[in-house]
Amino acid sequence: MLLSVLAVIVVLSPIVIIHEFGHFLACRLTGIRVNEFSFGFGKILWHKKKGDTDYQIRAIPFGGFVEPAGQMFHPKDAKEGPKPYEFAAKPWYAKFFMVVNGALFNYVLAAVIFAGIIYVKGMPETDPSLLPARVGAVSENYPAAKAGLKEGDLILTVDGKEISSWKDLTPAVQARQNDLTLSVKRGEDTLSFTLKDADFLADQPHIIGIMVAPVMKPVGFFQSAWLGVYQCWYWTKFSLVSLWESFTHKKAPDLAGPIGIVNIIHKTAHGELVNFIFLIGMLSLAVGMFNLFPIPILDGGYALVFLLEGLTGKLPSERVVNAAMNCGFYALILLVLYASYSDVKRIFFAPKAPAAAEATATPGETDPPQKTEQPQEAN
Repeated sequence: MLLSVLAVIVVLSPIVIIHEFGHFLACRLTGIRVNEFSFGFGKILWHKKKGDTDYQIRAIPFGGFVEPAGQMFHPKDAKEGPKPYEFAAKPWYAKFFMVVNGALFNYVLAAVIFAGIIYVKGMPETDPSLLPARVGAVSENYPAAKAGLKEGDLILTVDGKEISSWKDLTPAVQARQNDLTLSVKRGEDTLSFTLKDADFLADQPHIIGIMVAPVMKPVGFFQSAWLGVYQCWYWTKFSLVSLWESFTHKKAPDLAGPIGIVNIIHKTAHGELVNFIFLIGMLSLAVGMFNLFPIPILDGGYALVFLLEGLTGKLPSERVVNAAMNCGFYALILLVLYASYSDVKRIFFAPKAPAAAEATATPGETDPPQKTEQPQEAN
């Protein structure tokens, strides 16, 4: 339990700090005075004032804020205009930059994490002709498992036909008529296995139940930096397309709320370190993308207001802004409630999938992808 709590703090802290630092840096660059820069909410545990800014650490470490000087929307009936260092006194593009820069810094953090993982771990080889026919995983209740194949086995022949790569393995399995005989190298031994025709599923006649063992190829510094940026583009596009397809097909979008995110962090904290770090990058990207949605009360909602100010030369009335913010607040509450309901339903009441479904990619039906989008070891 303690590990999970610490994991949540470790995951969320850099995401929150980098987001608020993005706002803070934008204020500095545009001449907006910052009254407070706080990590966390609630009671102040530590603070230090430097210049005009009070830097704070608060008791609840799940969030943070930057408080610029002045009001976001200066009252039109005010006797005096905003002071030069206040937020409302700045031109629309400075205000626009300030509100979006938090989300942009979340993207920067995600890109750096993705690039770092790719540089250290490499990228999976995706050319099937360069991948040895080595077993990466064996799915239970499928022919390969029933015959006795194990992870790490190198397939040498299929029905007497020599196999030099995963590309050779695919047509060899698809060509089977009855039983399938495999010659396999395991350590220093060469073994023979027979996959019985009766063990193949009727609706999956070429599924033997193995996954390709990933082969990681080294990536240079500049290429990994580019791939880190590409990962941000890919996952943003993937998420937006998935949401759009859910709406156009009238399906409930698959969203993760606070419960689901904590559950993911809990599971990842007990796994490999690289996956834990990758999760920080993914969540940072998700926070950045979500904050840019043009929903009132989010950064993207404010950005839309200031963009309209740039196009029309004036801000909407205070009454319109307040009404929009109230609508955005209630919409956000409903969204969190829906996502939390989905989390509970998915975590506690979803039927468990059969064990064999966890690794059913096979050389007979699925070749390695031509472009690997996620810098993880498993295809």
